[in-house]
Amino acid sequence: MARRLRRAAALLAGLLLLSPATAANAAAGGSSPARELTVWLMWGSVPQPELDRLTGEFEQAHPGVTVNVRMQGWPGIDERLETALNSDAPPDVVETGTTTTPYFAAKGLLKDLSDQSGRLGAAEWIPSLRESGNWQGRQYGIPLYAASRVVIYRKDLFEEAGLTRPRDQKEWLRTNRTLARAHRAEPGFQPLHLPGQNWYVLSGFLHDRGGRIAEYDGMRWRGGLSTRPAVEALEYYQALQSFSRAPKDQDEAHPLQYEVLAKGQTAQMIGLPWELADAERINPALRGKLDMFPVPGTSADRPGSVFLGGSNLAVAQRGRQPDLAADWVAALTGPAFQERLATANGVLPNRLALAGTIDNPGVRVQAQAAANAHTTPVDPRWPTVEAAPNPVKTLLTDVLTGRPPRAAGRRADAVLEERLNAGPPPDGNTTAPGTHP
Repeated sequence: MARRLRRAAALLAGLLLLSPATAANAAAGGSSPARELTVWLMWGSVPQPELDRLTGEFEQAHPGVTVNVRMQGWPGIDERLETALNSDAPPDVVETGTTTTPYFAAKGLLKDLSDQSGRLGAAEWIPSLRESGNWQGRQYGIPLYAASRVVIYRKDLFEEAGLTRPRDQKEWLRTNRTLARAHRAEPGFQPLHLPGQNWYVLSGFLHDRGGRIAEYDGMRWRGGLSTRPAVEALEYYQALQSFSRAPKDQDEAHPLQYEVLAKGQTAQMIGLPWELADAERINPALRGKLDMFPVPGTSADRPGSVFLGGSNLAVAQRGRQPDLAADWVAALTGPAFQERLATANGVLPNRLALAGTIDNPGVRVQAQAAANAHTTPVDPRWPTVEAAPNPVKTLLTDVLTGRPPRAAGRRADAVLEERLNAGPPPDGNTTAPGTHP
């Protein structure tokens, strides 16, 4: 009897997540014919044990349903997604990057989920995440998780130099200067590893100073990389990068930053929280010596603005199981699974209120800056900006190799505007990053 009661309670809990149509079928005793739900998720987004557990729970709550999860790699994913979503048998649910969701929505490939925003908890989502899945005032992408960059640092080296975590960006420069003096006799030492083309970091410095990469004036995009805030952000980036031995013409993946940190001659890097564990895995001698703090802001009372990336879940417009697909999205993006995902992966849950309940230092540090986070311009043409050669990366290398910031910014703005204004202007909620509350 106790076993039957537990099973009934589990089924009832599952039914609470269901769409009305699916719930009715399940409550009727599972008489629906066998169905398969096809889901595309990216490698690393959801740990396999948690995915297996959720799949089992979902299939138990949806009698006769089999969930077929197909894991995908990021290289070339946008082309594969577009092909699959245009096919006669698309995956029912797909994971998209936050910067590309508007592109697929504008193509008519994603189902409008605005009418389900209430049950999916839209009012509680981190504002920049909600914005990333919204196109022309309609919600197509549901936030799965977010991640922001933090400063990963050597606690032992800070303590030896009598340093504490810097409270603002001016103090951060003094911190790096002190580290440089303390280790000037060590060939190869760098106070900070900062690649020349880490445009995500520049974007934060730009927002801190009231600037934007680009802004929409109601008719067209205007580049913001030659403005006074941009010049100030570039000059600060240049000052910070002077403490680094990283290449001026490469991004954070060339070489991988955590591999540099693992060599033991770097005091700090700006990266994703889980790169701390990657460095410790490569060099176990670093265990217990690494910690993290938010990227400092221009004043001590507010952390620096950070680019908040991550993923959305979306339902295929041409999918054959829209109710089931929406139920799966609800399961992955609901509070219970969000807490499990953040605990396991160290990512930010889609609801900032959950972050305080999660016992993970990376989540706590990211949460401190998330309220001051930003995303890229919400426009389906934005991916063309990130395509090589990325004008913001080129801008950084130009400035770091001697070109005046304003002149380099004007050249970058010209490329940015050409790409963002290509084709007919979009209708609706075209926005610049940071326009959310």
